[in-house]
Amino acid sequence: MPAHEIRCTQCDLLQIMDALQPGQEASCSRCGHHLVRIHRHPFDASLAYALGALILLVLSCLFPLLRLKIAGNFSEMTFLSSAKALIDADFGLVANVLLSCVLFTPAVFLCAIVYLALALKYAKYWPGMRSVLRLAVLLEPWMMADVFVIGILVSLIKLASLAQIALGLSFWAMLLFSIALTKTVVVFDAHWFGFQLDQLEGLPAQKLRGEGAVSCYVCGFFNPQQALKCERCYARLHRRKPHSLSMSWALLVTAILLYIPANIYPMMITESLGDKTPSTILQGVLLLWNMGSYPVAIIIFIASVLIPLVKFISITLLCLSTQKKPNHKALHYTRLYRMTELIGRWSMVDVFVVVILVALIHLGQLMSVYPGVAAVSFAGMVVFTMLAALSFDVRLIWDAQDAQDLSNGK
Repeated sequence: MPAHEIRCTQCDLLQIMDALQPGQEASCSRCGHHLVRIHRHPFDASLAYALGALILLVLSCLFPLLRLKIAGNFSEMTFLSSAKALIDADFGLVANVLLSCVLFTPAVFLCAIVYLALALKYAKYWPGMRSVLRLAVLLEPWMMADVFVIGILVSLIKLASLAQIALGLSFWAMLLFSIALTKTVVVFDAHWFGFQLDQLEGLPAQKLRGEGAVSCYVCGFFNPQQALKCERCYARLHRRKPHSLSMSWALLVTAILLYIPANIYPMMITESLGDKTPSTILQGVLLLWNMGSYPVAIIIFIASVLIPLVKFISITLLCLSTQKKPNHKALHYTRLYRMTELIGRWSMVDVFVVVILVALIHLGQLMSVYPGVAAVSFAGMVVFTMLAALSFDVRLIWDAQDAQDLSNGK
């Protein structure tokens, strides 16, 4: 990749990126944000991991994930049966979240990577490659296969003292799928793939366009100031995300409102010998703690109580940080933003634990688990906090920092 100008998508610093070779990467000189990483074998590695992940995804849906034995009664669950159990219990919204985040979104993302990598490997221009590139970038934050695997492990520990649990073939396929999917994400670099796409179409290398140029927030391409759409991925160009603060505030308030019923109402309802026992998130944590399952209790408490509160506080601080005020530390807030993005989806662990228990324990009055209304509120809270973080334009923090530095004569 030859040297060219690039703007950091997080701090908006204009900088010249030196020529890179396979195996090298570049980061922003001001905020340390990743700019581009070129794998030693970018197309072969992307194809191998993506195709392997797709095969493992299919296998994870064909066989049982878990088998359970209680008092001579047997039960087993598959991935698809877990979604069906939620639909049968009139919790279709939670089923949609499960299928979208663990099955459909990763499948579409992997197909997009295979499509792009095959075309670029054999130097073929196929229809819609730029739109496929943009789609892959937009889908990446919403994949939660690894979170689902953690949910399975938490469920195993939770049920170990109550029943005999056996791992099915699909569990191992799901575990390997989550690893292969993570590796695909690591190998895939939108800027590098986009650059190769430019070369394939015979477009000239990015020119030095100066301070007025606009960087695409999706793929990082450096566009001329008058451009309305990105020349690489066709995403709409804006100097800053439109209505970023108002959208983040609105989504944050919605998430907080959903968090209230998520903690007041039952997360799940357990039926044993005809008696139904509802349990909220905190009651579930206390029950696990009293049973001696300290690691599981800590995991559920962190994922379901601590992380949401941290996200609420973090997004609030980020929105307030865009105002001019003394001792404004843009780099610290940028790191806070990255942390908020990183932990956002892990709160879904508790929802997936409920999904697994509902699908696995359905033995009538002997023992059955049903989802509670809090599962819907909690899943909605996770989605809205993720949307709030994604809607926030971190470059606004640096705008405030630059304005403050300018007023101080720096």
